[in-house]
Amino acid sequence: MFTKANAFPAYLALSKVALRQMFWTRRTVLILIGCALSLVIALIFRFTVGGRVTVNGFIPQITLILYGLLVNLCAIFYGTAIISDEIEGKGLTYLQMRPLHKSTILLSKFAAYLVGTLAIIGGSHLILTGIVATHSKLDKNILYHIGMSLRYTASMALSLLAYGALAAALAARFKHPVLWGLLFVMGWERITAAPFMQMGIKRLSISHYLLSVFPRYKVSRGLLDDFLGASPPPAWVALLVILLLTVGLLWLAIRIFREREYLM
Repeated sequence: MFTKANAFPAYLALSKVALRQMFWTRRTVLILIGCALSLVIALIFRFTVGGRVTVNGFIPQITLILYGLLVNLCAIFYGTAIISDEIEGKGLTYLQMRPLHKSTILLSKFAAYLVGTLAIIGGSHLILTGIVATHSKLDKNILYHIGMSLRYTASMALSLLAYGALAAALAARFKHPVLWGLLFVMGWERITAAPFMQMGIKRLSISHYLLSVFPRYKVSRGLLDDFLGASPPPAWVALLVILLLTVGLLWLAIRIFREREYLM
């Protein structure tokens, strides 16, 4: 009898294989180039810029803009691969021959995706913080900024959760999930963040709630006001919405994945 206890090593092995495979793809090369670019920018900034206001706002601004883009790309590229790679690589046929539940297969690969992307993004951001935090014009000491880096990483983890769950649902339903995912994060999410959009429209985007829990240290108040509007939700409400969205999208992805027959 194949019990849950006996199944755990198989799911753990699946997560390890998925984690190992994700580091040997062209997606990872693209993300690493983006991370390397951010570090090069940080090095140039560290030794060329001396204004106190500019120096103190550098890490929050680059996190919000450049790392926000990298997180979106990670979520779409790796999140859709949770299912699409198995279909295109014929691995789903092999997995279906084993006494493994489709729902747990998806969740195991999602866990690997989250660990892998956090390792890349979080590690890169910590290095960037170490480069800039030695600047003499910073208001706080290096330990404070390392703590802020961990807070930024936690904020990015929420983005990876929500957008990754969305990407998995798209991969379970559509033939070209990367295209649909990019249209959503680069299209709809950008449109709803426009300053002229009404609050009712802004609240229909995931980014509205993610920005509500983003650390506000040295971030331009006008920039966040443009993104969030006049009455953003409290942080605890935004966090609850993000978690509910993640659970709901993962449930939807699992349901479609379990019921749909994929042509190999």
